[in-house]
Amino acid sequence: MNIPATTKYTYDLKKKTLHIEHQILAVDSEENEVGTCSKCRSPIVSLSYHAIDKEFIIVGKCTKCEKLTANIYDQDWNWVSEIPNSHFSRYVAKAGTSTPMKNEVEVDQKLSGLALLESIPEKQLHSVFSATEITAMFARAKGESCVRQYLYNARKKYQKFEDIFGFIIEV
Repeated sequence: MNIPATTKYTYDLKKKTLHIEHQILAVDSEENEVGTCSKCRSPIVSLSYHAIDKEFIIVGKCTKCEKLTANIYDQDWNWVSEIPNSHFSRYVAKAGTSTPMKNEVEVDQKLSGLALLESIPEKQLHSVFSATEITAMFARAKGESCVRQYLYNARKKYQKFEDIFGFIIEV
């Protein structure tokens, strides 16, 4: 499954439906521990399982910080990829609706500062930025002091990171 950069992904917690260009109903809603949260290192529990093409998407939620995740698996249940948070909205549809309003999704997509950095998988950060640059970015986002040169070097790479992963970093 290819994830187009412009596709909006939404999830309705109440109905347990995933929306990727159209509504995808859950084939199962059994709760299982499916991983560990990259934000707080707590367990992630599955909310629903969705079949699409020849793959499955498992939507999960962290038991502590409630971060939503979506991971793609092949027919043999081998992990394929994670749907990046820049594409996966945490939108919860209002009662009686299954489609989000356009501006509501866009507002949810505009995370910034520490919230944005914490929502980006560590592998993605490390693929573009050095460990010292990442440390400087997090320190700056928290309002702490950082090595100015490392932050400067990281900022030079923001556009490259956006081009590759679709996240617009503003730290």
